[in-house]
Parts: sequence; C-alpha cells; structure tokens
Amino acid sequence: MPVGGRLWKHPRVSIGVGVVALAAIAAVVIALVGRGPETPQTFGPWYPLTNQSGDPAVADFENHVPCAIDDPPAAECQRVKLGVVLYRDEATGAPSTYLISVIRVGVGNDRETHEGTWTVARGTGLDSQATVYQLDTGAPEHLRQYWPVGDNILYLLDKDKMPRAGDAAYGYALSSIPIGQKVQVAR
Repeated sequence: MPVGGRLWKHPRVSIGVGVVALAAIAAVVIALVGRGPETPQTFGPWYPLTNQSGDPAVADFENHVPCAIDDPPAAECQRVKLGVVLYRDEATGAPSTYLISVIRVGVGNDRETHEGTWTVARGTGLDSQATVYQLDTGAPEHLRQYWPVGDNILYLLDKDKMPRAGDAAYGYALSSIPIGQKVQVAR
C-alpha cells in the first residue's frame, strides 16, 4: 500500500516508525558524543621531584613570556612557555641544580631543556643588595640570571641585570607553581 494510504496512518505503524526513527537518532548521538564523559587526562610535572643526587625540587617558576626571549624570535612563534625549577641540597639547603624548560608555542610542542648548577649572587641594575639566582653555562646566556621578588615571583634579568621589559601581551615575570603540581586536561 502506498505511504500516503491508510496503513501508514494506522496508530501502530506510526508508533513503530517513530520508535525506529528515535533509535536511529540515539545511535547517531551516541556515535558522535561517545558513551559518556571521558575521564580527564592527568599530567604530572615536566621535571623530576628530585635530581640525580636525590636533592628535592624546592621552587618551580613558570609563565608565558614573549617570543622576543629568542634573538631573533622563532618564525610562527606565538609565545614561549618558560619554566625554571631549582633544587637544593637536602642536608645543607645550599643551591644544587636547576632545570629550564622552553616550549615555543606555534612552532611545535618540542620541549627544550637545559640543566646545570646555580648559585646565589648579589646585585641587580636596580638594587646592589638584591638577591640574584645565577645559573651556570648549561643555560643559554640570555636565561642565566633571575631576580627573586619574595617567594612567588622570579624576574628574568637582561645582560645588564635589569628586569626584562615585556610587550603588550606578556612579561618576563615567572610565577611560583606548587612543586609537583598535576594538571588535568579534558580529552
């Protein structure tokens, strides 16, 4: 019988067609959305909590900084994710090692790391008595000097030991991050 005929208009047939259509829509939605919310992916810190000597990480400073941190800036760079982790000798509290992480956003997801030893020095271009964290030659020359301002801010210094000036979007102040912080990202 044609679709426009009486059989199509019969209540049992209409309900059956509706159920089939609803089942088809539900199958498409499940296929597109999945079977429910997925568990977020968890990432640990990018650095080990202790160095090779067993010294603990005591400070993690991170932020996005301008691409001008590189001279010249990398083509296609949008910003640079910069991280500095400091380790201290557990017994004496003396500075021991550091790790630096550099990721150039827009260029790729490759993490460039540098490591070595660090010391505490004195004097910035603004204050001759200010504390300066001095990294050894394991770090690129333009990433070797930092001025800690309190416990939560670390300024990257230029070759004259002055705080580097940022641009309209990003500056060169790194913020303290809790040691070992994990990050959850939705899949």
